[in-house]
Amino acid sequence: MTIASHMRWHSENQRDPNIMCHPSDGEAWKHFDRMHPEFSQDPRNVRLGLCSDGFSPFGQFGKTYSCWPIILTPYNLPPGMSMKKEFMFLIVLIPGP
Repeated sequence: MTIASHMRWHSENQRDPNIMCHPSDGEAWKHFDRMHPEFSQDPRNVRLGLCSDGFSPFGQFGKTYSCWPIILTPYNLPPGMSMKKEFMFLIVLIPGP
């Protein structure tokens, strides 16, 4: 099975509507679908998540230095795939004081 077929998982798999197991089950996804019906009609359109969190790469010795990685993740994939390393893309690394 190719990655492209997995990118339609959010629209092709039936899930219990009372259990949130994927971002497509959430109210934010449903609200976006209502606001942008032309985008949501094609399940191949890619939905992305943007994540960031700062850390000190040198531990306590580098208290004045930090890094902020910005990671992009495709949310179309099934839950077991979307958070795997090969689908998390480091797009920016922001160094900071």
